[in-house]
Amino acid sequence: MRKRDQRPAVAAPPQWRFGQPETTWLDNGLQVVFCPRKGQHVASVCLSLDIPLSAEPAGFEGVATITGRCLDEGTVDHPGASFAESLEDIGAALDGSVGHAATQICLDAPVAVLAEALSLLAEAVRSPELAPAEIQRHQELRLAEIEQLLASSAHSAQMAFRKACIPGRYRAAHQAGGNAVSVSAITSEAVKTFHALQYRPDVATLIISGDLDARVLDAVEAAFGDWEVAEPRCPLHQHPVPRSRHRWLIDRPGAVQTDLRLGAFGIDRTDPRWADIQVATHAVGGAFLSRLNRVLREERGFTYGVHLVNQPMRSGGLLAVQGSFRTDTVPEALSLAASLVDLTKRALTPEEVAEAVRYITGSAPLRFATAQGVTQHLAALVAAGLSADFIDANTVALSQVTPTSATEALVDLLPVERLSLVVVGPAEQLRQPLAEAGWATSDHQL
Repeated sequence: MRKRDQRPAVAAPPQWRFGQPETTWLDNGLQVVFCPRKGQHVASVCLSLDIPLSAEPAGFEGVATITGRCLDEGTVDHPGASFAESLEDIGAALDGSVGHAATQICLDAPVAVLAEALSLLAEAVRSPELAPAEIQRHQELRLAEIEQLLASSAHSAQMAFRKACIPGRYRAAHQAGGNAVSVSAITSEAVKTFHALQYRPDVATLIISGDLDARVLDAVEAAFGDWEVAEPRCPLHQHPVPRSRHRWLIDRPGAVQTDLRLGAFGIDRTDPRWADIQVATHAVGGAFLSRLNRVLREERGFTYGVHLVNQPMRSGGLLAVQGSFRTDTVPEALSLAASLVDLTKRALTPEEVAEAVRYITGSAPLRFATAQGVTQHLAALVAAGLSADFIDANTVALSQVTPTSATEALVDLLPVERLSLVVVGPAEQLRQPLAEAGWATSDHQL
């Protein structure tokens, strides 16, 4: 009888490394980061501008958002709809976002027409038309968006939780896109002045990923090399501190589901506990069968899903249990959630830590598998004031996390007695049961 071939042994995968992108600077101070990726024939580009929202003039919060949204509505050389048509003609797409730490304009284009696409990106950033009619249109759209978001219990809970954890004197405590009063005050002149002062090469980083060749630097130089800056300036980023504990109830009459946020001010990626808190949050509330989801969803049926979300900012962060619950279960759900994040009662196990580390490190190659994934992750690091070095350093730090270090990090950052709470639901139905369960709240309006 022929002997069967034995199955090959399954070995652990080798440690993945992101490696170092190529970095250079133009004479005007623009930093350029190249990430060659063979076979990625659609290039992913992001121009990240170091513009903290604290740079917005008082009373005009939201002007950065309106400015960013007007960039693709026409340029000096391609006015009106002709700019969008020029992008479409070469198969390129332009998008952007405005966060508390940075404004980012993203471009996807076939590598074969990258030079032309970069030229159009440079036009949008350097010489946008900023027509008064388009500014007014985006102002009206933003006001409608604010009204729509305020109608969402989940969004209301998130906005209120920011205010509960961060003192109001910091821009990070407020909506990135401004509120109805500040957006209504924005004028065409305010938008043009903001653009002229803040859009500068010396505070910009251009990230390009794709199947690149040596000609890409020439294309960047042609598009951005003569972008001048009159006077260098260093952006001033705020460093928020934690606010004292607040517990708020926001009324949503008749709601059958109630949105919760229970947590505290957290840490950013520069904190030495960052890898520990990544592991701890995944084990407690990041995976489908994490402690929170297993108890509150699977065993009790209180919610369709609950998570412990770790949201870093450039300085500090937010760390919170969040989810939507049946209104009648809220007091019990809160007490259970608080007990589950209190790791002084039940520390993380070696198995939980090993599984969390395996998931975070094992999924990293997938997150960086495309040109767009590479560019987006690097852009997030740039906005946080970090470089690509962080990726491999964090991988090493994750391998050194222990059950003790992960447990201690979460205990330090989520002390149960100091957790802030936001509840968005029917106040008349919730106020007394919450107080009886030890979660006395005060009424709050956004």
